[in-house]
Amino acid sequence: MIGAALAFAPVGSAVPAQTRLVAAEEANGASTLRRDDLRVAAVAYRLALAGVARCPTKYPLTGLLFHHLAEYEPVDRPLMVDRHALHRGPGILTVVQGSPAARAGLTAGDTLLSANGVPFPSGASIAQEPNREKWRRRTNESEQQLEDALVKGPVRLTVLRSGREIALTLDSVPGCLGRVRLARSSQVNAFATDRGAVMTTAMLSFLRSDDELAVVLGHELSHNILGHPGMRTEEGILASFGIKASNIWKREEAADRFGLRLMGDAGYNLDAAIPFWRRYLGKYDWFPQIFRSHPSLRSRERIATDEIALIRSGAAKP
Repeated sequence: MIGAALAFAPVGSAVPAQTRLVAAEEANGASTLRRDDLRVAAVAYRLALAGVARCPTKYPLTGLLFHHLAEYEPVDRPLMVDRHALHRGPGILTVVQGSPAARAGLTAGDTLLSANGVPFPSGASIAQEPNREKWRRRTNESEQQLEDALVKGPVRLTVLRSGREIALTLDSVPGCLGRVRLARSSQVNAFATDRGAVMTTAMLSFLRSDDELAVVLGHELSHNILGHPGMRTEEGILASFGIKASNIWKREEAADRFGLRLMGDAGYNLDAAIPFWRRYLGKYDWFPQIFRSHPSLRSRERIATDEIALIRSGAAKP
């Protein structure tokens, strides 16, 4: 988690509940229903693709970002059904330029009906689940269905587009785990989940460049790549009072270092890291060290300076 002092809990809503979608944008093989989601997805895809040699477990990258009917407020669901048929299956929110999904001809606004003849769970049935954790798990499982099929090779998809069912074939490329979501929230934060990373819209607004975006996403995705366990609430509470915080600090340092290696592999500007930490922690991390669950600004400056020097000397670990 990027969060600083006492920021041991994730944002109140870790799901991108939306109200309206703008018209799809098409440009150079990229398509999206929301520009900000495309920006986040594109940086995550670039990091995950470039870092493939560093990742012990390879993940089938497609360049797709999904949205589901359950993620929308009940008042907005009829519009999503009418516009994107999200009651039928998972919808495509964004397709990254140059990705396998773009090459397959998939586009934002498509709805996936089946993979290799196996239907996806209906969005309507998932949206009927009132428990947030349960419906989030089911949406993840529908995405996992596609990834599991891709591990075995190209997948035959049945896609609903503008009321017509069409057949497409989707392949993937190996990379690091790169699943991301952009959550609508006023909290300036980002955190790892068990299958990827979540960034808030407030954090995205805080960032000044895609290089800074790569700092944050590289850090959060590294937690998954390195197999770090999620921070338990009680662990965060204790750590925020300086009790048994060393394990968290070690995981944060490892994610900082690995995230910078991913940035270097992907060609992002490593010099963006320290200015980001100075702005972010200078504004949101003013508690004394004893009340901090994450490394201090001084520590993160030291980590970044040391790791960037190793990367540029060619001595950074694989």
